[in-house]
Amino acid sequence: MTPEIKERTSMEKMLKFVFDDPTMYYPEDMKKAAQALYEKWRSENWGANAVVEEDVISADQELADPVSEPTATTDEAPIVQSELPPRDHPIFGESGIMHGIIIFRSPAGRKTYRLNPHVPKRSAKVFGHNGIPVGTWFANQLVALHRGAHGMRIGGIAGTTDVGAYSIVVSGIYEDLDDDRGETLYYSGSNSHNNDDPTRPAPSSAGTRALKASLRTGNPVRVLRSSAPHSQNRWLPECGLRYDGLYRVTALRERKNPKGGLYEQFVLRREPGQTPLEELLRTSPTAQQKRDLNDIQRGY
Repeated sequence: MTPEIKERTSMEKMLKFVFDDPTMYYPEDMKKAAQALYEKWRSENWGANAVVEEDVISADQELADPVSEPTATTDEAPIVQSELPPRDHPIFGESGIMHGIIIFRSPAGRKTYRLNPHVPKRSAKVFGHNGIPVGTWFANQLVALHRGAHGMRIGGIAGTTDVGAYSIVVSGIYEDLDDDRGETLYYSGSNSHNNDDPTRPAPSSAGTRALKASLRTGNPVRVLRSSAPHSQNRWLPECGLRYDGLYRVTALRERKNPKGGLYEQFVLRREPGQTPLEELLRTSPTAQQKRDLNDIQRGY
């Protein structure tokens, strides 16, 4: 739910009409369902505080094949592959690196990946490790979404503007602005490249406001690092994404981008007592995981 959908559909009014209008008759199970939705969305402020991805397809929709093939065009409605992956498939099965993901094919043969609706997705709206061991490796960000490591299919910041970010992804997108020192991370807010005003930063995006909330609340943030071709960042994995543990946002500072515009940068420090990053670099991903990643193209 988002405030825009609420307004366009009159959702609040319609739900109350179902469960709270004595002049109308609806079955009790329908009334209870409508009231449960109403109370849930109202408690979430109708999505006003959520960090949502903009200008991208939702997380439950298609993810382009990351290696070779573009997504289907709008006039090529994707159709699902005729069979779900076998449970014992080495890559897409229950023990595989792509468990929970299925392949869709367009009429032209283009491939996309989507969440498998038959395999429950773990919620990423949890502070802390969320049951994920430090050093866990993911083939791509859609897999990380399915496992509950990061709540965005593409976006780098997942969380809410009231209680903070649950997780962030460090990649090569802001490498010219970020400063990744391993145990300490200088992480730039969203849209940091775009501002050309030297006197003040651009208005904070929802993701940036979520990190500001993390600074205020002190809630821990899961940090994932994503591989990036030709990156100079030594802490990124060779391929895929790696969960590097919990960090806390300890400070906010202002810096200038190549255009001379101000941008906001957060200081995150890694929590003590976790597996050393040097060990994670040596052990994650494993040789088998790298081989399996190369075989994803074969499908199932």
